[in-house]
Amino acid sequence: MDVRKLITAALFGVVITVIKGPFQPPYADLLIIVEAPIIGLSYLLLGRGGATYTEFINGLLQSALKPTFFPFSLIAAVFYGAQTDVYSWLFRAKTNGNASAKRMFASLGIASTTTGVLAAYFSIKLGLVPYTPSLFAVIYVPIIIWGVLSGAVGGAVSARVWDRNLKPRFGTLASAEVGQKA
Repeated sequence: MDVRKLITAALFGVVITVIKGPFQPPYADLLIIVEAPIIGLSYLLLGRGGATYTEFINGLLQSALKPTFFPFSLIAAVFYGAQTDVYSWLFRAKTNGNASAKRMFASLGIASTTTGVLAAYFSIKLGLVPYTPSLFAVIYVPIIIWGVLSGAVGGAVSARVWDRNLKPRFGTLASAEVGQKA
């Protein structure tokens, strides 16, 4: 990954942290509606590894802001980014410079679902967030549902933003780099 891509991924990670940083879990998790399109764009703009690196920066910064959640927030962030990269690559969400909204929808929907469910489980199991049955039904279940929907919508939004706004500017660069690696 060249320096421009690293800087772009770092800026994406900082933007996510600035938005989610002031809030504590599980309330910060509601802001996945903003995080998901950024992660989708990280993959589309930077290629494989872009979402993982963006989430690595986000996880480090979140850990610095909320040290009581370290290393959990770093692991969850990297897990989310890595899944986004893997599912987007497996589903071929970007082919020949074009992004498939349906495939990005599926990629980020699955990544958000598995990350949300596992993060909620381990947060409760490790005692990072309080658990009561009434709190689970009122807060955690809606947040998981919101995460699934936000991830899926974020994938579709990122594909649309890529195809309509970013591909004309950055698509030739991404295509040229893919051709060099082959």
